[in-house]
Amino acid sequence: MSGNAMNGGSAKGGWYPWYVLALLVLIYTMNFVDRQIITILAPYLKADLGLTDAQIGLLYGTAFAMFYALFGIPLARLADGWSRVKTLSIGLCFWSLMTTVSGFAGNFVQLGLARLGVGVGEASASPAAISLLGDYFPKRIRGTILAIYTTGVYVGIGLSLIIGGYVLDWWPGWFDMAGWQAAFIIVGLPGILLALLVYLTVREPVRGELDGNPHPGDPHPFRNVLTEAKMMFPPWSIASIRRLGGDAATMRRNVLGLAIALALSLVVHVVIEDMLPPERRAVIGTIAGFTVTSNLVQWLAIGIGSYAAFSWGQSVRLRDPVTHALTLGGKTYRLLALCCGLLGIYTYATGAFVYLYGNRYLGLGPEDGFALGLIAVFGGGIGTFLGGWIGDWVKLRHPAGRLYFLILCMIGFTAVTVVQYTTTSVTLFFVLNFFSLLLLTVWSPIMIASAQDLVIPRLRGAGFAVQTLASSLIGLGLGPYMVGVISDITGNLQWAMLSLFLVMPPLLLLLWRLAIILPEGEASVDRRARAAGDTSLAAA
Repeated sequence: MSGNAMNGGSAKGGWYPWYVLALLVLIYTMNFVDRQIITILAPYLKADLGLTDAQIGLLYGTAFAMFYALFGIPLARLADGWSRVKTLSIGLCFWSLMTTVSGFAGNFVQLGLARLGVGVGEASASPAAISLLGDYFPKRIRGTILAIYTTGVYVGIGLSLIIGGYVLDWWPGWFDMAGWQAAFIIVGLPGILLALLVYLTVREPVRGELDGNPHPGDPHPFRNVLTEAKMMFPPWSIASIRRLGGDAATMRRNVLGLAIALALSLVVHVVIEDMLPPERRAVIGTIAGFTVTSNLVQWLAIGIGSYAAFSWGQSVRLRDPVTHALTLGGKTYRLLALCCGLLGIYTYATGAFVYLYGNRYLGLGPEDGFALGLIAVFGGGIGTFLGGWIGDWVKLRHPAGRLYFLILCMIGFTAVTVVQYTTTSVTLFFVLNFFSLLLLTVWSPIMIASAQDLVIPRLRGAGFAVQTLASSLIGLGLGPYMVGVISDITGNLQWAMLSLFLVMPPLLLLLWRLAIILPEGEASVDRRARAAGDTSLAAA
């Protein structure tokens, strides 16, 4: 029976929810295998395609992040209104095809376009999966369930290193393909079969049933998805603001936001371009005689992404006051989203360059992908699980217990990681990488669970998408590229890695502030939703 035929199924019952959880963990694992495979392929992409460190950061981060983040918003709306099973299976099939296509890229532009496609496809996965899990498992264990789900991140990262390293070491050059090309194809193709399994075997549960607030979904999901997308990009964004009843001041702010985003992007581009040595100013083409560099692409993408997020926020305030009140309009949620972005800098920057750093400074080879992969699986997996489990435990004892636990872990992460990137011992590098990942990875289930507690059931997908928008624009969009470009400017990847910790003091202060205001934010969710006009909640 297909997922389409199973719509409206009950979430209750024995082993089946655990089967769904296992399948969603596998999908999330493949999500990160396809996303992270570029980490271990980086030295070979640099050699064959002539890439710089900054271009590796752009491919790993911004090329993926912008489309992942921006398409995540309309696709989250689709997950909140249409079949989550179909959304997930179609997205999985598409990103798997794009990963496979990456193996046929012959230059930076072609590989970058394929990475855009991976980002679009993967944007559908977590909003749909998080929403499904919220309707298969009760709130009292939701932090633990989300922690189990997010172990797929580090199992995927680990498998990408193990599989990528094995293929690079073993590939005999069949079909005149390099090892990195074969690796993309080998990890991409299985996702197509998995997409079929999802469609055929996963039931669509009733939204909000476990929380006592059943909701049928959106009667016009595709129309609203298109509306959502129009809100982000000019000139449709400006016309949409007018159509939604925005006054002249709102429209002026929208246009001014676009101008400021583009102007700041160009200023940052010029400053960094001037700092780069001439041999590191990677030219990728010309348009009307104007030279286009990868640095220009990076900062224009950040500018457009920032404007899109701002414009979308304006539109949400006008057309969906409930979503706005519980996410962008709530000071607690805004601060949580900012913290997610800053935490993402560490996750994505270290993930992007850990192998390239080891290869350059410690002589690691493809065969060491197995050790790094196992470390990622166990260090990241255990850390993620402990983040959810201990986070749930301490929250029962203090409303902000999750955040205080996270602050302690981030202090420990800083101490361990600084030593990791200054040691000359391969063995110590591996040991410290394990503890670094264990301490860092607690943040994901803690922040996901906290974000889900700040929204009502029907907005779980949208809530996750807003959180992902912040971590993608800031963490994934800036973290890897800035490490790469600092390495290109200074000629020192080690210094570039250590420069990440300049962000830690303000991050700790923000987490401490969030811990203070989070309990009140969680306690007032239903009240604020009703005040904004929500009618889906049961009467108090």
